[in-house]
Amino acid sequence: MSLSNPRPKSAIKQLGRLLSPYRWQVAFLSVLIAINAAMGQVAPQFVRIVIDVLIPRAEVRLFVLLALGMLGFYLLREMLNFLSMYLSFSFTQNVIDRLRQRTYRHLLELPLSRFTGERTGAMVSKVVSDVNALESMIQAGASRILGQLISIIVVLVILFVMNGLLALLSLFVVVLMAFVTAAFQEPLRRLARRIRATVGEMTAVATEALSNISVVKSFVAEPLEFRRFGADSETYRRLNLIRRRHLGLMQGSIGLSSALGTGSLLLVGGYLIATQPGGERVAPWMALSTGELTAFLLYLNNLLGPVRFVLNFNNLLQSGVAALERIDQLLSEGTEQGGTIEEIPPGPINFSDVWFTYPGAELPTLRGLNLEIPAGYTAALVGPSGAGKSTVVKLLAKLYDLDDGVIRLGELPLEQFALRSLRTAIAVVPQEPMLFSGSVSENILYARPEAPGRDVRRAAYLANAAEFIETLPQGFDTEIGERGVKLSGGQKQRIAIARAMLKGASVLVLDEATSSLDSESEAVIQDALQGHFAEHAELTSLIIAHRLSTVRNADALFVLDEGQVVEVGTHAELVKRGGLYSRLNALQVNESTPNISA
Repeated sequence: MSLSNPRPKSAIKQLGRLLSPYRWQVAFLSVLIAINAAMGQVAPQFVRIVIDVLIPRAEVRLFVLLALGMLGFYLLREMLNFLSMYLSFSFTQNVIDRLRQRTYRHLLELPLSRFTGERTGAMVSKVVSDVNALESMIQAGASRILGQLISIIVVLVILFVMNGLLALLSLFVVVLMAFVTAAFQEPLRRLARRIRATVGEMTAVATEALSNISVVKSFVAEPLEFRRFGADSETYRRLNLIRRRHLGLMQGSIGLSSALGTGSLLLVGGYLIATQPGGERVAPWMALSTGELTAFLLYLNNLLGPVRFVLNFNNLLQSGVAALERIDQLLSEGTEQGGTIEEIPPGPINFSDVWFTYPGAELPTLRGLNLEIPAGYTAALVGPSGAGKSTVVKLLAKLYDLDDGVIRLGELPLEQFALRSLRTAIAVVPQEPMLFSGSVSENILYARPEAPGRDVRRAAYLANAAEFIETLPQGFDTEIGERGVKLSGGQKQRIAIARAMLKGASVLVLDEATSSLDSESEAVIQDALQGHFAEHAELTSLIIAHRLSTVRNADALFVLDEGQVVEVGTHAELVKRGGLYSRLNALQVNESTPNISA
C-alpha cells in the first residue's frame, strides 16, 4: 500500500488508495448497503397507499395484505441492516489492525538516527492515536458513503417522478447545504491537522516524563512537567473549541437550510393541492394528492438524512486525512538497509580509516580510526570520556552509517551482511541495563526466546545472577516491573549480562558492563567471564571500561583519544611506555590509594 501526501482536493482519492487492497470487500459491502439504501425508500410508499388507496376503499382484506407485506419487508430489511453493520465493522477493524501493525513494524525498522530526531511519545502517537483516528473515516467511507449516495440518487429520481416542481425545490435545498459545507471545509482541515499534531506532542511530553519518573521525583520537577503537559492540553482544548464552533455554525446553517426546505415544500405542496379545482389535475407538474404530499415529505426527510451524512463525512475525512498525513510521513521514511550474506564468517574485526559524525553534531566523533582485533581475542577500548569508545560499538552493530572508511568482519565489509544476521552475531551489554516489564526469565530469554530453561539458568550462573534470582519471591518467574524497577542497579546489570551470555554470539561487547557493581561482584563476574571466554575459544570480546583494573588481563588494549587510536599494547607495555594510558592508570591508582595523612 503506497500512500502519498494527502491534499484537500484528493482526499476521496487518498481514502480510495488506502482501501485499494480490500477492493472486493468494499465492493461487497457497498452492494449490500446499496440494497439497504434502496429498500429504505419503500416505506413512504406504504404511507401513500394507505392514504390514497386503502382508506378510500375501506377493505379489511387490503389492510391485512399490506400488513403482511410490511412485516416481511421490515424483517428482511433489519436482517440486511444487521449483516451490513457487522460486516462493515469487522472490515474496518481488519483494515485498522493491519495498518497499525504495518506502521509499528516500519517504526521498528527505522534507523537509530531517526529516533534521536523526534521524541518517542510523538512517534508512538502516530502508531496508536493517528491510526485510531482513521477508524471513523474508514468505517464511514468503506461501508456507508456509497449507500448514502445511492439513497440520494434513488430519492431524487422518485421525487422527480412524483412531482417535478417540488423535486426542484428539494434539489435547491441540497445544493444550498453543500455550499454551506464547502465554505467551512478549509478551516476545518487546518484545525484537524493542528489537533493531530497537538495530540502527538501531548503524548510525547507524558511519555517522556513517566519514562524518567525517578529523575522527575529526584529533582522535584512534578510542577514543571505538569505545566508542560498543561500547556499542550490547553492548546488541545482551545483548538477543539474553535473546531466545535466551526462545526456548530456549519451544522446550524445546514439545519436551517433543511428546515426552510421542509417548510417551503409543505407550503408549496399544500397550495398545489388546495388550488386544484375539484381534484381535477390541471397540469402534470402540478398533479399532487394528499397521500403523495405526505410521502413527498417523508422522502424529503430520507433525502436530507443522507445529504447530512455525506456533508458531515467531510469532517471525518478532514480529521482522518490529518492523521493520514502523519502516518504517511512515517511510512515514507527509508528503513535500515543491509546486505544479503546470512552467514557471519569467523575472522578479525577491522576498522579502516573510519570517520563518523553523529546526526546534528558539528564535529566528527571518530577521525580516521584504525584498529584490528584478531578473532578470539579479548580486546579493551580505554580512554577519556568522549574519545569515541561507545561509538565503536554502535558502528560495529551497524546502528549508524559511516561518513567514510570501512568496517570489516571476517574480511567482509559490514554492508554485505544481512542486518539480522550481523546483529545476532554480536551481543552487547550496555552501561545502562535495559530491561522490559515481565519476569526475570523472560528478560534473559529476550536474547534467544526458544532457549530451554537449563540454558537460561546456566547464563544466569555465568553472570553471577543465579544466587540473587533464587532468593526472589518467584525465582526466575518473578515480575521485575517496567524497566526492572523492582531490582537494584547491580541486579539489573547481572540479568543484562546473562541475557548476552544466552545469545551465543561470536562477538561479545561489554560497554562499562560492570560499572554499577560493587568490587566483590565485579570480581566474581570477571572470573565468570574469563571462564566463559575459555569455553569459547572462537569468541571475540570487546570491553569498554573507565576502570582500568577491569581490563588488565585483556589480550590487547586500544587507547582512544579524540576519535583516534593513539596507543596499542598490553597493560604492562602501555604502563611502561609512559603515554596517555600510563597517565590514566596513575590517576586511578592514586584515587584508589587511601589517604592516611593526618
